[in-house]
Amino acid sequence: MPIVVAERLEEGNLISQIEKACHVIGLAEQAVRSGSVFIKPNLTYPFYREGVTTRAEFVRSLVAVLKKLNPGIKVYIGEGDGGYNSYSMNDAFKNMGFTTIEDEFSDVAIINLSKIPSRTVVLDTLRGAYTIALPEIFFTDIDFSISCPLPKVHCMTKITLSYKNQWGCLPDTMRLKNHYMFDHLISKVSEILKFKYAFLDGKYGLDNNGPMVGHPIEIDWFVASNSLGAFDMIVSEMMGFDWSKVGHLKMADRYGFIPNRKDIKIVGDINHLKRKFVLKRNIWNYLALAAFRSRRLTHLFYLSKWAKLLHDIMYLVRKRPL
Repeated sequence: MPIVVAERLEEGNLISQIEKACHVIGLAEQAVRSGSVFIKPNLTYPFYREGVTTRAEFVRSLVAVLKKLNPGIKVYIGEGDGGYNSYSMNDAFKNMGFTTIEDEFSDVAIINLSKIPSRTVVLDTLRGAYTIALPEIFFTDIDFSISCPLPKVHCMTKITLSYKNQWGCLPDTMRLKNHYMFDHLISKVSEILKFKYAFLDGKYGLDNNGPMVGHPIEIDWFVASNSLGAFDMIVSEMMGFDWSKVGHLKMADRYGFIPNRKDIKIVGDINHLKRKFVLKRNIWNYLALAAFRSRRLTHLFYLSKWAKLLHDIMYLVRKRPL
């Protein structure tokens, strides 16, 4: 049964709150019998920003619970380098305090997914077979994975939650060349990489625009689930979005990853937590969105011999995002 725990975040009692949720959604039982787990925070910026990046202290609390449940479990925490080679994830790990988690606990490894071996896989999509590279470690060393997103609006995908969070698992820093297939790929990638659970770091959310700019808002949400599909459906509802109008979630439903709403067991009262988010795209978002959806425009703007010139012209009239 897909289960979603939705509560007010108990910042001073976070470890206990996470541990309780682990037992409710079945993660505790799986952690006890597993040898390794991967945790994917959302680190889409080189420094910590409220509402933009997952807090290191949230992940630290999750690691503490996993180690309490199974002291011998190996915990990997990872993310790939910034897209378009925009920043080093190794530096970001240090800047945001994630490397201290590795020092604090035994058998915890912080890994840059862009710097380790990868494996080529072929995905069966509604647009035909699609070849993509994924980190080898998921096939050889990891028993199950946990997604730790924030509640954010996203100028390309409307929202970014537990499924969208896995885009950073693609090791290629030019992963944007796959954007035109994003809706078809992300849920399938999440399944292959064994993402079975999601925990929302809902201290802050990002409203109006995202994923790197926008207005951070303090909402104090805690959500955990044993189904990424159920998680994204319920959190979308809490944010005021219709999940069926979000491209990658609509496609995840067609691929069989979104459960029926009536089959989801919700532990908590989401009506008392709801806070309407709004996505306000600007002209640059619409231009980028055109490229996001087009293989040819992506090549022109990012991969062709004209790419640098086009970006230099654009940044004469707008600020660089990083």
